[in-house]
Amino acid sequence: MQPLIITASCGRLGPGRERGHNAADVAASVLEAYKAGAAVAQVRAVSRPEEPGVPRTSMQDWIELRDRIREKCDIILHFGVAAMSVDERISILELGPDMASFLLGHHDLRFENGQNLYTLRTREDNQRLLEAHVRTGVKPEFELFHTGLTWNMRYLIERVPIAKPYWCTLFLGWPGGEWSPPTPEELLNRLKALPEDATYTLSTVGDEQTALSALAIHLGGHVRIGFGDYAYYRPGVPADSNAHFVQRIVRLADDLSRPVATADQARDILGIKKRS
Repeated sequence: MQPLIITASCGRLGPGRERGHNAADVAASVLEAYKAGAAVAQVRAVSRPEEPGVPRTSMQDWIELRDRIREKCDIILHFGVAAMSVDERISILELGPDMASFLLGHHDLRFENGQNLYTLRTREDNQRLLEAHVRTGVKPEFELFHTGLTWNMRYLIERVPIAKPYWCTLFLGWPGGEWSPPTPEELLNRLKALPEDATYTLSTVGDEQTALSALAIHLGGHVRIGFGDYAYYRPGVPADSNAHFVQRIVRLADDLSRPVATADQARDILGIKKRS
């Protein structure tokens, strides 16, 4: 079984704090998570929407996040905010992250602060975006909120040759119109729909997070946790930090006799070359 790749979702620094509002603080949080055992850091530049439900970010914010994190450690750098326009996504690919989130169809999400996110992405736009991933060498992280998006993923990889393994995130329990039940049955059903040569990580919103993370570890999958996804370490009790979440996953992996991947091991598993 592959070593466990832990992704720290560091787009937030804790309940009530703005997403990625301070690049220095985000980089410090990433370093703590890296030292705790995370191989991947998913980060998000602060979104300043010009209209409700449409994320808009500053290119300078992305550059500062990239530079500050890479000054501190060699963690795999994953740029989030998949719901930006295709042209904006292509622009941030050219900044050279290791990986970037890939919206396969639509977003209909509701966050803890009451913010709604509504986005629709056509398959034609996504084909253009995936071609940009190939050109820039940035690994796509395909976002799978339900099995219909797996169909879109298959449609794209049949038309754009990309390096294997395919990297996917399975989202369970996220509020909004893309919600799916955070249950073992849902996870097992979603795994049946994945293409061959796909490797997945699991992101769960809800108090079921720890149990489902343990199941994913046992099944050979990988785990994504952190304030950027779900803030609570126990029901109603926030974690102390993003590293706090990582430490629990490391303990679970040890109890289940699954080694935890370093950033270099994760690069080998995912086929990601280290950026100069």
